[in-house]
Amino acid sequence: MGDRAPVHITIGGALRRDLLSGLAACAEEYDLRAEWDGEPFDPAAVIEGAPLELYGTELNGGQIPEVDAFCIEHGLIFRRWSGGCPGAYLPEIVVFDGTGPMRDYTASEDEYVLFPPSWIKGFTRLRELKRAMAKAEITVPPFVLV
Repeated sequence: MGDRAPVHITIGGALRRDLLSGLAACAEEYDLRAEWDGEPFDPAAVIEGAPLELYGTELNGGQIPEVDAFCIEHGLIFRRWSGGCPGAYLPEIVVFDGTGPMRDYTASEDEYVLFPPSWIKGFTRLRELKRAMAKAEITVPPFVLV
């Protein structure tokens, strides 16, 4: 069965309207909601001009791989927080800026990126640390159907 954890994903970028049903099918597979413990995601209720926020609870490992894959395939930018499970794994934040690989970071339970001391000690200049922090904390653009 695996360890269960919550997830919160923020999605932005342009998606063809005819592909929205594919995203909705991925969201339905994980019973993602429009808010914590709210109604299931309804693609007809998408608010354009704001990032799309989806929430899930009791997910295996706090993972939603099909949603991640859909976003990557269609160039959608996202920031996903997955909660941790004591003794099994730590919370994480995964970001995808529309190109390149996903980047993952250790996180707190309240969705903040955490930089371990070993990473911080590896920076020789404060601006290097600030760049790394900016890369981890992307601003997700509005979700737009085209």
